[in-house]
Order: sequence, then C-alpha cells, then structure tokens
Amino acid sequence: MQTLQDPSSESLFGTDQFFSDFAGDHSWEPGWLADHRSEAWEKFIKHKNSGFKDENWRFSPKHLFNLDNTLRLSSSKDLVQLSALKSNKALFQNLDKMILDSPDILSNITEHVGPNLGAIQTYHLTTALADNGFYLSTPKGAEISEPFIVEHRTPEHERITFERNIIHLAPFSSAMVIEFINSDDTTSQGSVSSTLNITLEEGAKLVRVLVQNANTSSTLHQFENFSLGKNSSLRNVTIHTGSSQCRSETKGDMTDKGAFFENFSLFLGSGNQLFDQRTRQVHSASDCTSNLLSKNALNDQSKSIFSGLIKVEEVASNTNAYQTNRNLLLCSEAEADSLPGLEILANEVKCSHGATTSKIEEQELFYLLSRGIPQRSAEKLISLGFLEEVIEKVNNQDLIEKIRAMIETKFYS
Repeated sequence: MQTLQDPSSESLFGTDQFFSDFAGDHSWEPGWLADHRSEAWEKFIKHKNSGFKDENWRFSPKHLFNLDNTLRLSSSKDLVQLSALKSNKALFQNLDKMILDSPDILSNITEHVGPNLGAIQTYHLTTALADNGFYLSTPKGAEISEPFIVEHRTPEHERITFERNIIHLAPFSSAMVIEFINSDDTTSQGSVSSTLNITLEEGAKLVRVLVQNANTSSTLHQFENFSLGKNSSLRNVTIHTGSSQCRSETKGDMTDKGAFFENFSLFLGSGNQLFDQRTRQVHSASDCTSNLLSKNALNDQSKSIFSGLIKVEEVASNTNAYQTNRNLLLCSEAEADSLPGLEILANEVKCSHGATTSKIEEQELFYLLSRGIPQRSAEKLISLGFLEEVIEKVNNQDLIEKIRAMIETKFYS
C-alpha cells in the first residue's frame, strides 16, 4: 500500500507544501484534473479555519470527525475492488485506470458538486485528494440484470484514504450497484472519506445498495449527490452496522418531471458508535415523488443523529414527498436525536414528515420471555422485526440473507 508523507508537527493536511508534494506525485494526470484539485484545495484552506456551522452540526460531537489525528495519507489504489462483471453493455472500471486510459470521459467531473449539508471542508479535501474509486456508465437502453459489485476497505491504523465514485446511467437504461465497506482487522483506526455522484438521464432506473460493516475503530465520511432526470427512478438503500463514527450526507435532486427517489437506511448501533445522517430531498420539477425512511436500533451508549429536509421549489407542483425517522432504544444510555423538516414553496403538494423514538414495549418483551426466549434473543428478534422494513427494500434475496446474518452476528458479539 502506498503512503504519502510522514506527519509534521502541524496537521498533515494543513500545509501548502503537503499539497504541492501530492500534486507532484500526480503530475501525470491531465491538466484539467490538476486544476480541479487545486481549486478544491484552495476551498479547503478557505474553510479550514472558519469552524463548523453549528446548525449543520447540531447534536454532533464535532471533534470525533476531526482529521488532525490522522498520521498518513494512504492511496486507495488497493482498497477499492470491483467485481469482474463480463458485460459489453457498460463501462465499469476503477477510477485511477479511467484517468490513465480515458481521461476525457471524466472531464465533466469538474461540474460535480457535493450535498453541502455541513461538512463542506472535508468534502473539498476529498475532492482535492481522491486518487481512486469506481466509475460506471451504461449505454442508452441497456438493461443489466447482474449487479455491479464494489468492495471498499478501510486503510491501516491512523491512515486515511479519499475516494471519488461516479455512476451515470444513459436514457432508459437500468442497473443495480452493490457496495460493501469492510476492514481487514478489528482494531485499526483507519478513515475513509468518499464522494458519490449519481446522474440518471431520462427513464433510467438504478438500485444502489451500500452495506457498511467496517471495524468499530474506523471513521467514515460519505458525501452523496444524486441528480434524477425525467421519469427516472433511484432506490438507495444503506445498511450501517460498523465504524466508530460515520457522517453521511445525501442529497437527491429531482431535476425533471416524473422523477422518483427512494432513500432507505438503517443503523444498528452498539458500544459508543455514532451515526450522523444528514439528508435533503429536493423537488426542482413538477410531478415528482420522494420517500425517505430512516430506522435506527441503538444499544449500549450508541447514538444516532437524523437531520432531514424536504425542499419543494416553486415550480414543483404536484409533488409527493414523505420523510420518516424511527428510532428504537435498546438501552437507557442510548441516544437518538431527530430534526425532520419541510420547506415548501409550491402549491398542490402532498408532503409529510415525522420522527419517533421509543423503547421496546414491555408487553412485547414479556410475551417472548414468558415462552422461554432469553432476553438478549428476544431483543434481537424485536430489533430484527423493526429493521426488516428497510432490509426487504434491498430486493436481492441472497444479499438480504447476508444482511440478516450480519445483524444477528452483531447481536451476539
């Protein structure tokens, strides 16, 4: 694994000399990409000392996401593995290979933006330093049934890797992408910061599933920005059981008439795990539908934060938008904070949002205990039932069984 630059007495990422050395190591890249990195670095420096905006970090222990303790930058070259899908219907490659072999195809990444939901400093840093990831594009009308599989791995102890991931579906094409985030060991305090830009053209259909089971010493930053064209549909399902702390920012923008966006997530927390989720459902055109469901089951001293907003622009009449956050506390020390919101500028819309936090019903638990089921097993059964509504959205039976087994394993660990 390649590592870049030993730490100085200052923050690893805080000096222009560091970025100058990084740019020198990437001098083989096309000029437009070098300029893009430089612009992102300048924005990172601009925001570096400006502090976090309190509202965007409400309820979140900001120091846990500080990068100052990261000792080295690791190349993500060996940390992103793609399935060997044999298909002439799609272009599916590691991003570093795309930059080397077909850089012109990627030139429009300079137009990509992030969700901009609070962690803008880290987003710009990721844009400046991302050295791998994956790229997927489909031709017009291609219907691909076999899923594209990507495995991301966290780096070694006190190292960080940055990724840029891109999915582009041409008109009337369809695909499924399954991503895994895992670790090679159980103790390394590695960090991953990644961006994902999804663009769906007219009539395109995508199912994207992320299964995150990194070790509980790692830190994750995820920046996801989705653009949905006319009559396109996206189902995004994320399963989080790992990492010590994860900041996830997701924005789905329905840019043309008839777009359909579903965003389902679950987090199963234990120990001192933290899941900080920020979302936006943006309706920028008429006759679009979005539906968000976030479910968190929390044990021990784990904590979840949900901050979501449905925004309906003035032109977005006939909007249907729904947002639901449900939290199940399995321990008195667990904590769930929720901030659902609506911003409606159009008429003739149907929108709803809500959040609930509750403990396991005593009668429900007593019923299982009275039939000889141990308490831990009873809590597991109740939690599985609570999370099943999200799990079944995966729509891939083999993967569903793996997810159920992963959750059961965590309950008995």
